[in-house]
Amino acid sequence: MKRILIPVDGSQPSIHAVKALLDARRYDPVERVELLTVQIPLQAGKIGRGLSQAEIDAYHQEEGQAALQAASALLAEAGVPFQARVEVGAAADTIVRVADESEADEIYMGSRGLGSVSSWFLGSVATRVLHLTELPVTLVK
Repeated sequence: MKRILIPVDGSQPSIHAVKALLDARRYDPVERVELLTVQIPLQAGKIGRGLSQAEIDAYHQEEGQAALQAASALLAEAGVPFQARVEVGAAADTIVRVADESEADEIYMGSRGLGSVSSWFLGSVATRVLHLTELPVTLVK
């Protein structure tokens, strides 16, 4: 049975990744899922002028919980064991670090569907994850 990491941001592609995992578990059992949302760091004194670090931390948690809500509901409804976590940092680096920490066997993640030329110019979290990890990555459109 596999341990799967699914980074989610509340977008339809990330929800599609959860649904793809739910479909795939019929033939490839899942031990547990680690749901992860990565929040872009805000720093007191820059974007958050007048905000304390505690207020910024609360903002990250609130936004993270909102991003996890739909994916958590799908997994709970399907009876799949999961743990949800909110992290703050660079998305791809954090995804790969959490995959290692949680001893994931595979990463399922949504793709925004950018073509190869757009991805090359704009960069992409999915592309960066593919370069940083040795784990199998299932990209879902």
